[in-house]
Amino acid sequence: MSAGIRQHRRDYKPMVSRNLPFEYFFLSDVRFSGDIVANVGARPVREVAIDPEGCRYRFVGLAGRDRCGRVDVAALQQQEWIVAPDLIYRKMDGLG
Repeated sequence: MSAGIRQHRRDYKPMVSRNLPFEYFFLSDVRFSGDIVANVGARPVREVAIDPEGCRYRFVGLAGRDRCGRVDVAALQQQEWIVAPDLIYRKMDGLG
C-alpha cells in the first residue's frame, strides 16, 4: 500500500453502534475515477468512488476486521463508507 494511506485501527473514535448490521455502511453500485492510489492484491484501487446519486468519495484506507472476521464498522469515522472488498472511502465536500 502506498505511503499516506492509513490502516484503520481499533482506537479510532467510533461513529456507529455495534448493534447495526455492517451492510448499512457499504456503498454499492459505485463507479470509480481518478488515479490508481494503491493495489490490494492484484486489484488496483482508484482514488475516487462515485455513488448512483453522484456523491463522490475519496479512498482513505483499508477496513479492519473484528475478532470474528467481520468488517469493523465501529472503527469508521464520520462520512466514511466501505466499498467491497474492505476499502474505506470518505465522502468529499462539494464535487471534489
